[in-house]
Amino acid sequence: MKRAAKAHMALVLLALLVGMADAASLKLRPQGAELTRAVQAALAALSTKELPVTLDTGGGPVLTLGGGAPFNPDVAARVIVVNGERRIEFNPQGPLPLAEAVRAELTRELGLAAWTPAASRTRLSGADLNGDGKIDLTDLALLMNNYGKAGTVGDLNQDRKVDDADLRLFSAQYKP
Repeated sequence: MKRAAKAHMALVLLALLVGMADAASLKLRPQGAELTRAVQAALAALSTKELPVTLDTGGGPVLTLGGGAPFNPDVAARVIVVNGERRIEFNPQGPLPLAEAVRAELTRELGLAAWTPAASRTRLSGADLNGDGKIDLTDLALLMNNYGKAGTVGDLNQDRKVDDADLRLFSAQYKP
């Protein structure tokens, strides 16, 4: 993965985490009512009582229906950067209905294994510390390697230190 893509993924994941992993708020800026409805419906499909997934339009990439340049007819969406701003453009005449195109592109954008509540819970809970789509002993090793340190990987409750509180949050997510 390119350095910029890795940095972007890290920023997206940090933006997703809210409080103690009991909710996830996605920073996306859909433009227009139709695209906003499609994004909200897609996020509703990921939400559970344990981990509600909501839309935060205060930042993140801009999502548009159409774009400045013509689309290849086989392309459902494309990601571009305009003046330093990340944009996801959806093809209005693309090969997929808008709802499917939104789910497919956001699956890639968020690094989800699938567009399911289980996959989103794993990825968005914060306990998948290495970003491989699983909460496992590798993640626990990363947390324990940073135990007692300030502001490092493993700070699940975002209090700027890796401690017992983070270990409890991890243990709530870990299912052997």
